[in-house]
Amino acid sequence: MFVSILSTSELILFTLGILLVLTAMIKYSMRTADYQCVWRVFVNKLKNGFTISEFKIYRLGVATLIFALILRLLNQILFPS
Repeated sequence: MFVSILSTSELILFTLGILLVLTAMIKYSMRTADYQCVWRVFVNKLKNGFTISEFKIYRLGVATLIFALILRLLNQILFPS
């Protein structure tokens, strides 16, 4: 039962993290009409930079993805298939 809870929660966290990161990028691209922001975020070359709300959403998404990764590692270490 605990294994299924971990598996479900990691899937939910990965999905939520990706959605948050994409939401921040979509908000940025709608505001600036810069549709190349997807790769510019990862090379740290944004033209105007994120607003505070976009930055908070982006960092929350990254933190959620990191937490989901830690949960995935714990699930694989403690309960190998």
